[in-house]
Formats: sequence, C-alpha cells, structure tokens
Amino acid sequence: MEQSFRQRLALGEPLSRVIIPLVLGLTRRAMLRTGAISHEQRLAGINTHYFARAGSAGSDPALPVILIHGIADSALTWAFTLGGIARVGPVYALDLPGFGQSGYPQGRRFASIGEQVAVLRALLSEVVGRPALLVGNSMGGWIAARLAELVPELVRGVVLIDPGGAMLEGHASWAQFAATVAVRDLRSVRTIYRQMFGWVNPALYLGQRGFQELFLRDAVRYFVASAEVGEFFTPSDLQRIKVPTALVWGERDTFLPTGSFAFFRDNLPNPKVLVLPGCGHLPQRERPWHLVRFIRAFAHEL
Repeated sequence: MEQSFRQRLALGEPLSRVIIPLVLGLTRRAMLRTGAISHEQRLAGINTHYFARAGSAGSDPALPVILIHGIADSALTWAFTLGGIARVGPVYALDLPGFGQSGYPQGRRFASIGEQVAVLRALLSEVVGRPALLVGNSMGGWIAARLAELVPELVRGVVLIDPGGAMLEGHASWAQFAATVAVRDLRSVRTIYRQMFGWVNPALYLGQRGFQELFLRDAVRYFVASAEVGEFFTPSDLQRIKVPTALVWGERDTFLPTGSFAFFRDNLPNPKVLVLPGCGHLPQRERPWHLVRFIRAFAHEL
C-alpha cells in the first residue's frame, strides 16, 4: 500500500512542484483585485515588499493594522482576512525579509529576529506614520511581541496568533522543531501537514514538493540553524509588554513546541484569549471569519 502510494506521488512529481506556486500566483491576483496595492520600499536597509489596503467606509483611519506572517509563509496568507480587517482601519500586509517578494539583508540569505523587528519598526515609522495594531502569526507573532516589548510607543496593541519564540526547555525544544522543519523527505511534509492543519485537505497532498521547497528556502533553513537562545522570550520579557494583548490559538496546533500556548497565556499581561476548536496553526486560513470578528472586537476595545 505504502509503495503504491509512493509510486503515485512519483508520477505526479512535476505537478507537485508547481501547484503551490500556481495557487500563490492566483492568490496575489485576487488580493490586488480586491483593492490591495503592492508596494516596494527599502526599510532598515532591506528591499521590502508589502500590500496596503485602505480602510473600509466607517473604519478608523487613526488605527492602522499591520499583518505579519509566519515562517515559510508570506503576506498572501492574509488573503481571506484582508477585507474584513479593513473594517478596522487601513491594513498593511508585510512580506518579511527573505519571504514573498522581499529581499535579504546585504551579504546574507536570511534575517535574524532582530533584523525582522527592525524592518517592522521602519515600516511603522517611515510608511504608516502612527502607532498600529500588530497582528502576527507564528514567527510573525514573535516579531510583533518583541517590537511591543522594545518600542511600545509604536504599538496600540498586539494580536498574537499561534506565536513562536517561547523559551520553554531552551535548545532542546527548538532542536525538535528544527528537525521537523528540515523536511528531509515527503514523509516529513506529511508530518507537518498533520501538525499544522486541524483538517488536512486532501488537495494538499498534490502539492507536497512545492510545500517542501517553501521550507527548504535559505530564509528558513539558515534562520532556524542560527537562532540563538537570547532571541527567545523569557517570562519576564512577555511580562514587560505594556500594550493591550490578545492571544489566538488553534486547539489542534502541534507544529510549535509543546507548551507554547500555556507559555504565552500565562506570561502575557492579562491577554484576551480565543481558542479555536478543531483549528491548527494557521487560523487566518482555517477560520478566517472567526479571526476577523475577534480582531475587530479587540480593536473596538482599543
């Protein structure tokens, strides 16, 4: 049975490599058709791409929202939520350095957490021009929370969606995660599917090679290999965050190291918490309207 399955996958190898790039291309076109505008600007010394969409009628122009994707992802991950979040205020969906259409730091094929934070800070200072609500998924939550800790005057609030960066058991916790995202074979890809999604759409299996290649990019491999203990959050780091915080978690997320949800829930200062039953690591894809309603309610409280 397993051998027969592998043979079928081999026959579909060329298709498996092109499905995800094709879907991402169609998603980009859809975002542009719905009012998002593509921009490129040099921020913190890095050529950076982002989408901007004006706030909807009745939204608050003084409350911009910055959307920050996770590892091996891009700004396109927010395609299902961009319109709904625009009812809060103007929206900016950032491609982090090395991902989507953004470039790398000069002379290097990945950006550290500190460099990612610097790009986000530059976007707020040089493009947005006022404090914003930060919404970050996975690594994007890590970056958003770090900026909120270090430069609270640029942040109105943060919504952390299955955020990464918890210290937990130190190197041991990260090493296990690093081994998974190394995606050495298609079996590893299927493991990530089960960890990342509350329900694995069978169509995902058609694009396994393309999915694997997202994780094999330099921006992912070198970032994971070079992450240092000092870049992770300690409980006191999170407790120093003074802006309003919210935490969204997909109940079936096993992609991040065990204990990550409790770490953020217990150490963020009085977070508003939403747990999504049956959902995995990417609520913006699996539960977009639940997420939009929660973000809008949180923004209203600001």
